[in-house]
Amino acid sequence: MKKITFLSIFVLLMATFSVPAQNSDYKWAVGLNWNWEDFHTVHRSVPDQFKYTRWQGYKFPSALTVGRYLNPSFNVLGEFGISELEDESMKELNQELSDTKFWTADVNLAYKFANGYILKQTSWFDPYIYLGFGAANIKDKGADKTTYLKQVTGVGFNFWVLEKVGLNFQGSYDYIMTPKLNDKKRDDFMHFTAGVKFRLGVKDTDKDGVPDKTDLCPDVPGKIELAGCPDKDNDGIADKDDACPDVAGKPEFKGCPDTDGDGIIDKDDKCPTEAGKKELNGCPDKDGDGITDKEDKCPDAAGKKELGGCPDKDGDGITDKDDECPDVAGLARFNGCPDKDGDGVADKDDQCPDVPGTVANKGCPEKPRFDLYKVVYFNSDKSVVITKYTKDLDEVARIMTENAEVTVSVEGHADSQGPDAYNMRLSEKPPDYVINYLVKKKIDKARLVKAFFGESKPAADNNTAEGRAQNRRVEIKAINK
Repeated sequence: MKKITFLSIFVLLMATFSVPAQNSDYKWAVGLNWNWEDFHTVHRSVPDQFKYTRWQGYKFPSALTVGRYLNPSFNVLGEFGISELEDESMKELNQELSDTKFWTADVNLAYKFANGYILKQTSWFDPYIYLGFGAANIKDKGADKTTYLKQVTGVGFNFWVLEKVGLNFQGSYDYIMTPKLNDKKRDDFMHFTAGVKFRLGVKDTDKDGVPDKTDLCPDVPGKIELAGCPDKDNDGIADKDDACPDVAGKPEFKGCPDTDGDGIIDKDDKCPTEAGKKELNGCPDKDGDGITDKEDKCPDAAGKKELGGCPDKDGDGITDKDDECPDVAGLARFNGCPDKDGDGVADKDDQCPDVPGTVANKGCPEKPRFDLYKVVYFNSDKSVVITKYTKDLDEVARIMTENAEVTVSVEGHADSQGPDAYNMRLSEKPPDYVINYLVKKKIDKARLVKAFFGESKPAADNNTAEGRAQNRRVEIKAINK
């Protein structure tokens, strides 16, 4: 039992090693084992199997095993073992022996779990189950035959702690098939072995599990599935064939990545995270105008290259987004709007778009300035024009009759004698007189604009009689629009 404890501890210490399981490069394996049998636990319940355990064995080595690789899932196993049985222990089973020497031999087919489907073929832990047939020799007193055919069912484990050395443990139920013994002498038994297994293989310089003769990279540890070559980025492409060995990629791009899936590898893609077009070095062009979105000032509307990818419907060289008149060709200084009459006022702001005008007159031609200015005077506290000035009113009537477009202002003023409020009221009456006079001369009243200012706008010094006489006046002036 101390030896088994030592082996268990040894397995735990070596469990950190990673070496390949038996494979096509290590087709043969030979083991030297301890060999034990237990005849007492057969046909008992599981709790009783532990209670009635009677292991009987022999010194090391007491069993020889030979294994042959068939394919990743199956091996053939052969075993020959010898044990020294104990008379007293066998008598408990009503069985007397003529000789305590006991040997077994069998051939089994093993199914391996480290086959690449369940566990990696490179796994250091190499479990298997096996089924087969063999023979056992036990010398019962009074028995004519001592060698019996048996059927074997078992489970085993290999722990590969070095490239060609491992620990092996097996346990099986050996069922005696012929001839049948009576129930009291049934010789079925549990069969256990434990020991060291050695693999027979070929040279592997880089210790990667691939023999040098088939290793495409014999001096550098690599992967079995890549014929012994390394794959730093784990993309399934050997570094020697990988154009981008430090970053995982796709086989169709020789191991280089294409993050956005546009068929252009990242190292050649100017927009590696956005799917784009080959002719644009992998960058997208949503509006299809041949200008990449990142360089297109109008990425959602097809435009012209010379305008930064923006459209210009009217073809005036001003992008629609900056063109205040996008449907009609215009001038840059008018933000894309036209000026048909060339007067410096855009048509949209020109009140006379077909006739050249002035900016001050909103694009319309300036009307000739009409000069009309007359002043008539009134006596103090009077609203009737001094007689000698009626001829001036007649002159105004004549001019307005001849120039029907002329409009005039009629403004009343007073001197400073008297209160301000009084003078304001007083200055209103003379303009009424003038307007009524002109209306009688057939002048449309709408062409006469009345205003009065009291004493606020003197024309002369109110401290003299002459000055006050000049301040009592009505000014008639043409209004030029």
